[in-house]
Amino acid sequence: MKIREWLVLLVALGLAACQSAGLQAGRFGNPVSAGTELELVEPLPVPAGLARVYLQAGEVRRYGDIDQYQPFCYFLMDAPAPLARTIQPARFTVRSVVLREQDVRLQRPVRVAGWGGAVGISDGLGVIAFETHMLLDAPDPAAPGRLVCSGAFAPPFEAEPIRLAEMRLALGARVIVRLPEVPTP
Repeated sequence: MKIREWLVLLVALGLAACQSAGLQAGRFGNPVSAGTELELVEPLPVPAGLARVYLQAGEVRRYGDIDQYQPFCYFLMDAPAPLARTIQPARFTVRSVVLREQDVRLQRPVRVAGWGGAVGISDGLGVIAFETHMLLDAPDPAAPGRLVCSGAFAPPFEAEPIRLAEMRLALGARVIVRLPEVPTP
């Protein structure tokens, strides 16, 4: 092969390696849909300086105490507040749902010469998690605007979005999930 052919092959391989596995249509579904009702039945404390409160196995957790290899959820406020606050019991309606992929890759100190100089490359080792982001309609403007539920981090070929049963387990008895009724034909 000539140098030009090798260069084209290396560029093509490099671009292919940078592609995300993405979401395959029909392979994954969200555990809930627009119109789902979430009823928070007890107050949730949001620590000072934070905009999130995490739930795993029905318990309020700090981020550092979350087991990322088990499903978990968090309510997300618009912005952090200087003082602690409390999300009061309320009913939220899911306005929209989006599935996103989060990945963590191990970056090795391997350097490869490229057109723009030396660049670092990933060795491909890593884990991903699928997050279900739910935009909420809330009765109070101070209430959280989103609920995010994450499946467990796992190798890319094993990772799956959180399922409804796992979501309910993560939220525990603190949040009741009511799916919209589907009319029967």
